[in-house]
Amino acid sequence: MRDAEQPETAAKRAGVATAANSDQEPTRSAFGIRSSSQLIAGQITPWFEASLEAATLMFFPLLVLVPRGVAALVSVAGLCGAGQVLSTRRNMLSPALGFTAALLGCLLLWGAVSALWSLDPIRSLLVAARLTGLFVAGLALVAAASSVAAPARLTLLLVAGLILGIVMALTELVTGGALSSYFSERAYQAARLNQASIAFAVLVLPVGATLVSFGYKICATLLAIATVGTIYALAGTAAKAALIAGLPMGLFLYRSGPVAARAAAVISIIIVVTAPLSFARLARLPALSESADSVKLSAGHRLLIWSFAGDRIAEQALGGWGLDSSRAIPGGEDPIRPGETWLPLHPHNAPLQLWLELGVPGAALFAFGVALVWRALAYAGWPPLFFAAAGGSLTIAFVGCFATYGIWQEWWLGTLWFSLFLVLIMARVVGRPARNADAPIRISRGSGPIT
Repeated sequence: MRDAEQPETAAKRAGVATAANSDQEPTRSAFGIRSSSQLIAGQITPWFEASLEAATLMFFPLLVLVPRGVAALVSVAGLCGAGQVLSTRRNMLSPALGFTAALLGCLLLWGAVSALWSLDPIRSLLVAARLTGLFVAGLALVAAASSVAAPARLTLLLVAGLILGIVMALTELVTGGALSSYFSERAYQAARLNQASIAFAVLVLPVGATLVSFGYKICATLLAIATVGTIYALAGTAAKAALIAGLPMGLFLYRSGPVAARAAAVISIIIVVTAPLSFARLARLPALSESADSVKLSAGHRLLIWSFAGDRIAEQALGGWGLDSSRAIPGGEDPIRPGETWLPLHPHNAPLQLWLELGVPGAALFAFGVALVWRALAYAGWPPLFFAAAGGSLTIAFVGCFATYGIWQEWWLGTLWFSLFLVLIMARVVGRPARNADAPIRISRGSGPIT
């Protein structure tokens, strides 16, 4: 009886073994496929990161030589950032980033819808499409900041790029555009360096705070002096004014901490919402208009532009005149004084431009977005010095938006997105344990910490 059962039992055992082996094969195959994908990702990821490092090194020199090229730089860097995130298998859209994307999506959708009543509907649609690409690239860069394997190396390249940009800007100033003449046929004008000047101002505080955090106080001081000196040697007044506003704000944030950031969020909402009642009425103050003209002729002109924009906002307050329709506003090309018109291209003020072009919904979304950035800073948990420097940098960026450039200018949006990416990278570096602060900087492969 036992002998009869043995072949059957053996057969059953063989069947179980065969089934087990058949079950194991897909598992081995699956493991094999997963290993191959990890191997491919490991080979591709360093190239994405190397591209981000190259973009960081080129950022300031490009602003000096070909400022409009920053939009292309950020677009390519955004693609590399998306590849970096996907290749490292990280979640690209965190809840906060997803909320930001939704907010920007609403703004873009409203801008596209405004083409229905826009003064230039085709342009409104084209600008909405271009902004969509730029916003996606910016969001990808922000997502990639947490997946960069060597943030310290990228920070060092940022410092090198800043130094190179300062040298190039001063060379341009002294030689009357000798370097940019190889890239442009236009005659040199001092205002060509304004874009580089405002970028210097936006990033000088976080870079200095990063160096100080690791014991390089002398280097940080010398670099800050050189950067600030360059800003004041260049012609752009916007960067000077923004820097003057950013420094005391940084000190206030250092002393008051997150409470100051939350207060700044509320104040920013008030500034944006009340822009047609504040900025637009400054020209009605005779003393201010006269003093503005005495400081700089363009400052007095700016007040007149804001006044004209305020009057046009009152005519179409609910829906606005359409995305990027500022250049087509009736009466905008009428002369005021020799060489000056009521509205050249845009109001040179982001809140007024949002009100003018996109009405109440656009202004509300912009105000909410500004407050969101301040709130994110308040809860970032960064070391006090870097927190204050980042807040000062944020103030400088907002003053640049509130006082000069068109908010849809692609080079300006690209500069803001890439600056945010760089600040997030530096935040990862300064977040390293304090025990490493006094050791020399070392570029290592992998995490690349400053140790």
